[in-house]
Amino acid sequence: MRPSYRQIVDRNQRQAARIELLISERDDALTGQRACASQLERIAGESSRMKDVVASHLVAAGHPSTVLHTVHDFTDALRQALTDAGVDIRLELARLEGAEL
Repeated sequence: MRPSYRQIVDRNQRQAARIELLISERDDALTGQRACASQLERIAGESSRMKDVVASHLVAAGHPSTVLHTVHDFTDALRQALTDAGVDIRLELARLEGAEL
């Protein structure tokens, strides 16, 4: 038995609504994917800068002519260098110091 005109129209409307929903879900997923990729790039850049700063301070600390004679001086210099490089470690420091985050 052939479907009626009304059944065909109803089926086509349901299909169109489903297609619109799928397109919307796809667009949302693409937006999320782009945001995630952007965050990963930012994190990778910050991590790279942080490693460079830490490495340079470790090399400087091992050099006999360094002016950072105490651990406190070294800590302050490293913290300032990380801040100057745009690396924010406040959350990590707070967690290590026992703050409830």
